Amino acid sequence: MTSQPTTSPAFLTAALPGQAEFERLRRSARSGIWIEAIGLCALLLVAFALPSLLTDRLLRLEWIFRAILLVTFLVVVVRTLQRRLFRPLAVPLSDDEMALAVERSAPEVKQALISSLQFDRELQAGGEARHVESPALKAAVVADVRARLGAIPFGAAIDRTRVRRYTLDLAGAVLFFVGWAVLDAGSLGTWAARNLALANVDWPRYTTLALADGTAAGVRLPQGDALTVRVQVQGTVPDQVWVDYVFAGGERGSEAMSRTGAAEFTWTIESVLADMTLDVHGGDSLPLSVRVEIVERPRVEDLAVRVKFPDYMEREPWTLPPTEGELRLPKGALLTFTGKSQKPLTDAFLLFGNDQKVPLARGADGLTFGGDFAPVKSGLLVVDVVDTDRLGSGTPPKLVLRVGDDRAPTLEFRLRGIGTSITAHARIPGDLKVKDDFGLREVSAAFRASEDKPVDKGADPLPEAPFANAEVLYGSEFTRSALRYESTASVDLRQWNKAPTEDAATNPIRPGMLLSLRFGAKDNFGPGDPHEGFGETMTFRVVTRERLTEDLRRRQVEQRQELERILADEQRATIELGEMMGPAQAGDKRKQVEAKLKALARLQQALGRRVAFVGEAYARILLEYENNRLWEPSQVRQIEALIPVPLAELAKDSFPATSRLVDAFVNTADEAKRAEAVVGYKDIERRILAVLKSMEQAESLAALIEELRVIIRHEDSAIDATKKIVKDKEADIFSKPKQDKPGSDKPNEKK
Repeated sequence: MTSQPTTSPAFLTAALPGQAEFERLRRSARSGIWIEAIGLCALLLVAFALPSLLTDRLLRLEWIFRAILLVTFLVVVVRTLQRRLFRPLAVPLSDDEMALAVERSAPEVKQALISSLQFDRELQAGGEARHVESPALKAAVVADVRARLGAIPFGAAIDRTRVRRYTLDLAGAVLFFVGWAVLDAGSLGTWAARNLALANVDWPRYTTLALADGTAAGVRLPQGDALTVRVQVQGTVPDQVWVDYVFAGGERGSEAMSRTGAAEFTWTIESVLADMTLDVHGGDSLPLSVRVEIVERPRVEDLAVRVKFPDYMEREPWTLPPTEGELRLPKGALLTFTGKSQKPLTDAFLLFGNDQKVPLARGADGLTFGGDFAPVKSGLLVVDVVDTDRLGSGTPPKLVLRVGDDRAPTLEFRLRGIGTSITAHARIPGDLKVKDDFGLREVSAAFRASEDKPVDKGADPLPEAPFANAEVLYGSEFTRSALRYESTASVDLRQWNKAPTEDAATNPIRPGMLLSLRFGAKDNFGPGDPHEGFGETMTFRVVTRERLTEDLRRRQVEQRQELERILADEQRATIELGEMMGPAQAGDKRKQVEAKLKALARLQQALGRRVAFVGEAYARILLEYENNRLWEPSQVRQIEALIPVPLAELAKDSFPATSRLVDAFVNTADEAKRAEAVVGYKDIERRILAVLKSMEQAESLAALIEELRVIIRHEDSAIDATKKIVKDKEADIFSKPKQDKPGSDKPNEKK
């Protein structure tokens, strides 16, 4: 059976009871959910900001750590939103749920609200009622609820306290960030950039380090130079600033910088030989990095200084040796400089004195340079260059210039093998040294002879004879314009004394006269007269052969007597050494014995020196015999081989050897050493005796030669006298008879 629809009663056209309130309640619930979720997120943000601020500000976290913290924070926020926002908003808030919520917050309603909603829906659904309850009764309940809607506390379904709390939390969080922005907007911005945007923005530093004097972070330092790093501190000055260094070779270290001012620190390394990197840090400042690159200074190489002398000096240009550090120049000289550097140059110049700078021209290759300079005064000359790194030479060549007028030559002549007394036919040898500032033109010798007579007291001195040129035999050839000339030189008196008889009237230099000899030299100064310099004037007394021979024989005897005294000392030392108790048998007196033995060793050395002196003195005597032409050179060589040469060998070898043997005996107490030393002593005695015998023979030879000369001279005189008598007789016999003078009474005798 089909049911027929019935006309709805009037209450069916009315709205559901509390529908408007339920709508408002749903909006309030969703607003509360949003406020709670946002408030919680705001609290989480504050909770994230405070520890991350402190941690990041103190530790300056790297990007990865800040990212981990931010991801952790975002995970918590997402979960919070999931639980407190997205899930609650996803729950459908039907009228029934709203009614139940109201009834839970208002128990006095006693399910009337939910019942009215259900009855109202059933009544509006229409159709045959399948329920036991009466529709009229349901309508009455609905009507009753509608009548009481104003009294039902719909707002109590929302926890206003909770909403206010989260609202206050949100406001507090906002106030926290606003206050932070007001108090320190910079730190808020830095925190947000670093911890929210993960930007590499650095926190402001309490301490900031900067290189003083605007020094660049990249330094090009000449190799071997000292490096000084000066750091200025801005802000809080730390107690200590450190510098960490790393050399290119891997060597590293850390040192404290010295405080040199209120806000300045300094560190110095004396010599830097390799590239290095420095990191300066102190307080909370960022490390200040300095890169040090070692560069080589330019070197002046192949420097040549060519000297062009004035024309009047007649000298070829001259190149200064590289090892020369001082140069004497005449006025008007011109210096030409050429050189090069191993690095490209931006400038080359000469520094002279304290105020003169002379530029030098650079070559097309940028490495070579050259130029001229004419000094007018003395001073220090420095050759320097500047390379593309604006570095000068570390050790620029320096040259001391001595500019002045030309001076006269200086001479030194040392006699060799000749004394102050000479014969009329002597040879005067010696060693000659001549020097001049800018070059020699000639070297010569001059002499003069004068009578050796005392001048009466009060009488006028006799005028000195002028010097005359003397021929000199030089051992090496003289080179014109040389700055120095060294050679043996010998003046032979036979160039003047031609007659073999020493007191011949034709000889200008005779016994009883004084001979003066001096050497002179001229330089190549011009255009005026050259300067002439003279050495010391040497004066010799010319004596007879007999007198000089007697003097030399006396000196021979003196040296022989000295050698005899040495022999006596050696013989006493030999006896003492042989009879002395050895150190091993001395017992308590060992120290005294050792002291005596050491004294013997020293005595042996002293005797060796005395023997050497005797040999040298005797050699000089023999040279005087030879140079005065008293003995032939062959005779002198023979006697030298018998006397000076053996004495020199004794002094050089035998005496030191025996002294060492005695020392060895002292140190080892080895009797074999003493025996060997005694043998050496006796060998010395034997050799000295042989030399003494040769000395006696040499003295006899000298006397014999002189006697022969006297005899020969007497024979020559007798022959000359006989020839003169014969010649006079011949003249008397063959002369014409004398004529009587007119008026004479005497007859001619020859008639």
